[in-house]
Amino acid sequence: MVKVRGQLSVEFIVVISGLLIILATITMPMYNQARADAETVSKLADAREAAGAIANALNTVYAAGVGSKQTVEYWLPKGVVKIYADVNVDGIDTTDNDVAPDNRMDVQIWLGLDGNGEWDNKREAIILLETLLPSENNENRVIVGDENFKVSSGLHRTTFTYEYKGGLRYIVISDIEVA
Repeated sequence: MVKVRGQLSVEFIVVISGLLIILATITMPMYNQARADAETVSKLADAREAAGAIANALNTVYAAGVGSKQTVEYWLPKGVVKIYADVNVDGIDTTDNDVAPDNRMDVQIWLGLDGNGEWDNKREAIILLETLLPSENNENRVIVGDENFKVSSGLHRTTFTYEYKGGLRYIVISDIEVA
């Protein structure tokens, strides 16, 4: 039996290469899924922080009364489809879970987590925070106009002003994109 010098090294390299290829085919899909899940959690955390800032500003302005004003800054992640913060927003029905109305206005941030630019209609794709403000069903309602919210990703500076006009109470929202 003739032994060729270096034959064991070549066999070792071939076996190790095969094992590395098998290992890569198993671990890459797991890595990609974990990375996608981490991005989703990061977006949800940023959206929750933004909803918290908006809800706190609405609560503060409402509690301080007519004439009060507050400006807040918050970061919106990519994938935000819509921000709702008006008296008609109280509870939500989604394809996988419902939140019942409770006569308190909600701040809702809807996200499109699958990247198509549309809300996913799932409970996990919405941030919902309750405020102190009464909803439309309550006779002491305050009119809140949420049409000025911008949904582009980045830093936003939003001013909330509590006004009294024509016998009605309004919270006026003005949103400025900073970055």
